[in-house]
Amino acid sequence: MKTQYARKQENPLFQNYPDEQVLSDLDLLKDGKLNYAALILLGKSEAIRKYLPQNNIVVGFRMYHLMIQYTACKEFQLPLFIAIDKVWDYINQPASNPLLHYNDGSYIFDIPSFNKEAIREAILNACCHRSMLIQSDVVIKQYPDSITITNAGGFRSGVDMNNILTVNSVPRSKLMSEILQKAGLVERSGQGVDKMFYNCIMEGKALPDYSGTDSYQVSLTSKAPILDTAFVIFVRKVQDNRAAAEQLNVFELLALYKMAMRDYEGLDEKIL
Repeated sequence: MKTQYARKQENPLFQNYPDEQVLSDLDLLKDGKLNYAALILLGKSEAIRKYLPQNNIVVGFRMYHLMIQYTACKEFQLPLFIAIDKVWDYINQPASNPLLHYNDGSYIFDIPSFNKEAIREAILNACCHRSMLIQSDVVIKQYPDSITITNAGGFRSGVDMNNILTVNSVPRSKLMSEILQKAGLVERSGQGVDKMFYNCIMEGKALPDYSGTDSYQVSLTSKAPILDTAFVIFVRKVQDNRAAAEQLNVFELLALYKMAMRDYEGLDEKIL
């Protein structure tokens, strides 16, 4: 954590600070006692198992959706700063995250079935937004054509499937979310969802699907297949031909995407 925080904040001296000072400065240590955010972010597996056993990430892979038994499964009861890399490495095995190919003229380009940036963001969001009052793991169900990430606790007040791109994020653990932002693991409030939508659009895939969400859990499904190769070629050329400051934002790209997919409901006239 110290290394990542120092790099993100451009403060190399931070790595040399005593651990106790770092914990205190980040409000993970108060009155000589560690809090739950410290346990989730940095606690050893033994401590997590003893004090917060529901702080667990379970990844199960199945070859098809009707399978009851998983083909492979692994549990990660680790500090989040370590768990996020190990969970992604497990998801990102060649057999379970194969490359998809599309042709642009005589050139062949590759797109992974599951985008690293989007999936990591979704997992970190699930860990920050989950309710620890419910004795349930963060569950990741992976199939060849999709990944579903589920965390306990529904959307916070004011957030729903229709406004998730526009409303400000309200994490259940504000402290934990702030530390992950300062260490560069997640974007500023609300921007992580933008990133997930942006990647889906740029790869011509189905948009993030929250339809499995209810009052007790948030369920996010990311789908692997490329729906429209021609749109991928088009939208990448549009962005490549623009200066960084003039590139289309996620809402402008979403309007193009919806037109390409013949989904005209809710298009913003100003953006058009």
